Formats: sequence, C-alpha cells, structure tokens
Amino acid sequence: MASIKTNLNGLEIMLFFWNSIRSKEKVNESFLNDLCSMREFSYIYNVDFNNESLRRVLSALNNKEPFSGNKVERKFYSNNLMTLEYIDDVQPTIDAIKKLNLDKLAEETKEDVEIIIIPGISGSVEKHDNILLVDFFKVKNTENGLTISGENLEDVLKTSLK
Repeated sequence: MASIKTNLNGLEIMLFFWNSIRSKEKVNESFLNDLCSMREFSYIYNVDFNNESLRRVLSALNNKEPFSGNKVERKFYSNNLMTLEYIDDVQPTIDAIKKLNLDKLAEETKEDVEIIIIPGISGSVEKHDNILLVDFFKVKNTENGLTISGENLEDVLKTSLK
C-alpha cells in the first residue's frame, strides 16, 4: 500500500493572507515574496502566470488597488476577490478539506502520492509526476461531500492517479 500525503501549506498561507486583508491588516512585501517562492505555488506557474504574476496580484489585493494583467492573472485576481468577499462561506469548504480522509484511495494506488490543494489557475486536478495539484477555487463543499467542477473530489483524484 502506498501513502498519500495531503499538503495544505499553500492553502493555509493564503487563508492567513485572506484573513489579514479582511481584518484590514496589510502584509509586508517580504511575506508576499516568501509566499511566491513556496514550492507549492511553483506548480501553478506557466508562460501566462509566474511568481511575479502571483506577487503582483497579491500586492494589488493587499493594497486594495485595481489590477490589470493578462487573462489568467485577472482570473486569479477575480477568484481571490470572490474568496475575500465570501470568506465565511468558503470556510466550511476549507474545514472539509482539512478532514479529507484518503485512506481508501491510498489502498488503491501503487505509488506514494502528494496531493497539493492550492488556490490555482487550472480549474481542475493536474498531475505532475507523483503530485496531484487540486485547484482550491473549484472545490465546493456540498451535501454530498467535496466536489470539483461538479464531480466528487475523491473520484476525480482516483481517476487522475490512473
């Protein structure tokens, strides 16, 4: 049986950031730079969205400034604004993610897997070697459990592991 590790570091640091903004506190630039250099965020970077994109978006949110950038950057900015506006509605989803039990999934997989749940840009689950990257912005907590893009999260993870 393989092991499955759920990595919530990126989600936790963003939750701290969102709560700081909501309580009208500003975070310093070195915090933003450290956040942007986290390994967990490196998996969302691509040609259209890199660590500077993330820093610019977070800085605009931190300073309550309008943001202009490419389509992917603007979408990430918009998703963060939505999360900030509805943080109380998002918290039950975060709580459900923290309680996610993937033991059954671990029994069915042959290799060790790390599942990173992070506010991302893909809108889905992406596989990077032995890592599954879950875009938090698309995860919803429903009466039937956690879903991503309308499908059961555990089923999507299971399919992604194949």
